[in-house]
Amino acid sequence: MNLNPFDFYRFDNPDGSSKLWALRYNHDGTFTTFWGKSGAKMSSNTKGIVHPDDMHKLIRSKQRKGYEHSGQAWIGDDGKISNVPPTSSKPVGVDHQPTENDPHIYWRIIKIPPPMVDSPAHHFSRGLAAGYANAILRTYPDCLWAEMIIHGHGDFVKPDAGCLSKEDGVASLLLLMVLKKNAPEGITVSLSHEDGVEISDQLKLETEALSFFDTDLESVRLIAEEIGLLVKRIDLSMIASEQEDFYF
Repeated sequence: MNLNPFDFYRFDNPDGSSKLWALRYNHDGTFTTFWGKSGAKMSSNTKGIVHPDDMHKLIRSKQRKGYEHSGQAWIGDDGKISNVPPTSSKPVGVDHQPTENDPHIYWRIIKIPPPMVDSPAHHFSRGLAAGYANAILRTYPDCLWAEMIIHGHGDFVKPDAGCLSKEDGVASLLLLMVLKKNAPEGITVSLSHEDGVEISDQLKLETEALSFFDTDLESVRLIAEEIGLLVKRIDLSMIASEQEDFYF
């Protein structure tokens, strides 16, 4: 029997009973939810992701209803919860970490007017965005933003707004920054911190945004150079090795 890890959320009723709700991203453009009363076999549903913020919106909706994050648990193919992961003895429900008030980085995409075929905005959505997404996936294969752009055949730069949490990873930030930097007339990509301070497309200036994801400039340099957020360094040793000595 396969056991898959899920993020678990719990709602306690006034009578002492409780309900559970669990969510897992499947790394194939879909996510699965389980739900049911504590101690009972859980029901499940799998949906395709239309937008990278779909799962976060669903989580926030559950939290507004009173569900609280209660750690990670494992659910088998039969819908039953395992108290321990396959290779650990860590029980379900430890490391209680409510996420409702965790900090976020906020993003917004504005597209005015809707791109016409053969317009710069159209080619950006259909081509360049997919190119950046492919580059990101080579380094960060679990980047949900990049996967959704690829699954949407590149036509994924849509008017919308949402937020990034630490769990989204720095790859999502880098992808949004390169979209912001290269967006043509008609598309605006905005990024900001919790306090409303704007995040620019100049990666060297955004050490605070990188530290939000517990990383730094040097750690992301290679992928940042590949997608054009940093200018590639010149390897002087390579240049020197190709030069012949001349004597006068």
